[in-house]
Amino acid sequence: MVWKKLIGLKREEEEVEEEEEEIDIDRYLSELDIREGKIIERDDITYVKPIDIEDETGIDVIINELKKSNIVVLNVRPLLHDKVLLRNIVEKLKEKCFELDGDIGRISEEKILIVPSGMRIIHRK
Repeated sequence: MVWKKLIGLKREEEEVEEEEEEIDIDRYLSELDIREGKIIERDDITYVKPIDIEDETGIDVIINELKKSNIVVLNVRPLLHDKVLLRNIVEKLKEKCFELDGDIGRISEEKILIVPSGMRIIHRK
């Protein structure tokens, strides 16, 4: 009986350790960073690109990505202190995006999703 309890406790400890390893998504994702810097962009692949924007000069970079049919996850956090500049940049991106038959939508307070021609974002109501 004592052995069963000891063995049972040890198994429970092992199960807890296994559970912790299974949910360590950060470690798993960080191991994927090995690919960074080794990707040679191809025209036949659509990429999802995170881009930070600090001023209006970043608009051209984003538009070029849309023209290459890439998806942009735009970080506007650096602009949150200047609401007027943020609004102007979003308006310009919106106009250009629609000219290129793309779509634009807000993911969160700090993130905007911009997709190229042939894709649409379903907006929450």
